[in-house]
Amino acid sequence: MKSSRPLIVLLTMLIITTAVSAQGISVDQLKQMMSNSSQNLTTYTYNRTTDTEIMYNNQSTHKDFKAVKTIYGKVDLPGMAGSWMSRLTDETNGQVLTWDGYFVNGSEWWKEGQNWTKFMVNDTARIMQDYNEIPGQVDLVKYSDVKIVGTESMQGEEAYKLMGTPYIPICKGICGIQLLTAYIASPFPRPAILMNESLNIDNTTLLNNSGTVLTAWISKKDSRLLRMDINSSLTVTPQILNIKGPDFRIHSTINESTVYSNFGAPLKIELPKDAVNQTLRMKGTDWRWAVFGSVRP
Repeated sequence: MKSSRPLIVLLTMLIITTAVSAQGISVDQLKQMMSNSSQNLTTYTYNRTTDTEIMYNNQSTHKDFKAVKTIYGKVDLPGMAGSWMSRLTDETNGQVLTWDGYFVNGSEWWKEGQNWTKFMVNDTARIMQDYNEIPGQVDLVKYSDVKIVGTESMQGEEAYKLMGTPYIPICKGICGIQLLTAYIASPFPRPAILMNESLNIDNTTLLNNSGTVLTAWISKKDSRLLRMDINSSLTVTPQILNIKGPDFRIHSTINESTVYSNFGAPLKIELPKDAVNQTLRMKGTDWRWAVFGSVRP
């Protein structure tokens, strides 16, 4: 017994040391450090991939919809410029839709397919806030019940790994967007409560039949957000929506992963030369991010 005692003491010390080092920073501290870091951004790029699968079923219909959306974006905060290129592939029929967005020299342009549109911009600061998406992603982590589940190497540097679920108000927003998205390719008529925008999620059991898990990787060196994954699922039936009508079932899953990189690197954001014969349009509601596949509220 005497010979094993030093080994037991050593193992105990190792366990204690590991626990202390894992508890060396609290979630609240890390959230605040993330927030501070997001206020000191200059330039960065991001790559996002979103996989979506929706299954529609009733007594006579079975339809599957699968799509993949990729986005590559660039943000230059000192230069008040941003751009993104989006590609949506409908894997059920092979159709490909593309969008490009540019905010340069105080003006915004969209390219949908081969057609360019120039938008009237009254508030350049607000538009730039939309292109600078990291603060919004950081807020999503801040307003979520997350825990530090370990550390991992991400883009060649050590990062804290956080996992958890957004607070209820954010879950409602994600749930509502995913519900509307599910009806884009639906063979079933859109319920009246969605047509007239009278849906109250509190009067349904949508939240009990949905789930959202987010995972974030935060740099241990400077608290920058390096990657964010959002995995969301939703099941819809007349009973869940608390409506009367023919029976049906819609099940939707959206898995989104965004990697942020090139912080502080020189960026060149220029409007392509083919953006010439554009139409001019004013936006009523802000539909900038209402491109299929996003689960952000």
